[in-house]
Amino acid sequence: MIQNAIEVGKMLFQSGLVDGASGNISFREGDKILITKSGTNLNSLDLDSFVEITDSKASSDRLVHAKIYEKTRYNAVIHCHGVFNVVLSLKKSKIIPLDLEGKLYFGELNVVSDEFGSYEYAENIAEEVEAKGVAIAKAHGIYSAGKDLIEAFNKACYVEHSCEVLYYLNLLDKL
Repeated sequence: MIQNAIEVGKMLFQSGLVDGASGNISFREGDKILITKSGTNLNSLDLDSFVEITDSKASSDRLVHAKIYEKTRYNAVIHCHGVFNVVLSLKKSKIIPLDLEGKLYFGELNVVSDEFGSYEYAENIAEEVEAKGVAIAKAHGIYSAGKDLIEAFNKACYVEHSCEVLYYLNLLDKL
């Protein structure tokens, strides 16, 4: 599974869904949950980039990931910071996709605006993921979950695409 996570990290970077050391990846492996270390660049992951979710070197998002696993049966979680979802989350409390995939997969998405790092933030993100498979955090990006990392990656891509469509439609409406 770690090799798959390394590949998905590169895919996230190449897709523009993460930059620098932003974002994180976690997955179930047997009875453990592994997550990227804090400050890890997802484009250059290796075997040493992952620790157990309880490790002090784990991503600062570990509480959100742990809550998602606690509330769902998902085996993989991705957190990424695509530009379009972050921009729209600063202006909207709900994202209502107009593109076919966004409508079919998600319908309306609430933007979670609780304080990053708080228990409420983790709880509300996990509830959105439980309901939709994804969550958008205000000014902070997408959390997506799936049976595996590819499914979680695809969901993040669909959300970002829906946000990009909405962004450009808003620009066209101003012409």
